[in-house]
Amino acid sequence: MSGFREFFWPILEKQTVAEAQAESDSESKFRASIQQDDWNLGAAVVLEEARRLYDAEAERRRSADTKAGIYLAAITALVPVLTSLIPSVWNDKASAIFSGTSLLIFALAVCYLVNAGLWAFHTLKVSRFNQLHSSDLVRLAGSAESPMALAKEITLAIHLNYPLVNEKVTCIKMTHVFLLRAFLTFALLMVMQGLWPPVTSAFDWAKEKYLPSDTAPIVMCYI
Repeated sequence: MSGFREFFWPILEKQTVAEAQAESDSESKFRASIQQDDWNLGAAVVLEEARRLYDAEAERRRSADTKAGIYLAAITALVPVLTSLIPSVWNDKASAIFSGTSLLIFALAVCYLVNAGLWAFHTLKVSRFNQLHSSDLVRLAGSAESPMALAKEITLAIHLNYPLVNEKVTCIKMTHVFLLRAFLTFALLMVMQGLWPPVTSAFDWAKEKYLPSDTAPIVMCYI
């Protein structure tokens, strides 16, 4: 049942209280190890790698924001298409089955599209991003162990940024999931709009040609 629901309407599962507590304890231990461990021996290597990882996280964040902007532009461009489809979705001349099915598919596609837009807005919302300030550099410059201290500060910033960037990436993935479903649902609606009239006409023609008529023959009686 959950697989069926996930196929039609994906939901982002939240952490349980126990999982959140375990993650918080692990975070505290990791931060303490960063502050307490001695990195003097490989400070230069760690500092170089920390800078590379920090740049990678910043790029991952920018990439998520860029994709969210593109998805929002695509969703906005689909609004005129939705407006033009409304007259063909509900037509008094069409059968009730055709109109009802078209309306159901159209409503599902709109729900997918709206939810994709909401996830994209959630991606673009203002969020924290940890980085070193000029005051931090001034403070670290006067230390005899400035390379090690700088490496620790950058590593701690990277570690704090991981969940923030991961949240953005998760939001953009959910945007992609719902936008893909909206596109496929609209494609299904277009196929149905194009195939329904000829298919129903073919059925009517076959019914008239091959099925016997229900009209009783007229019998004339002479007295």
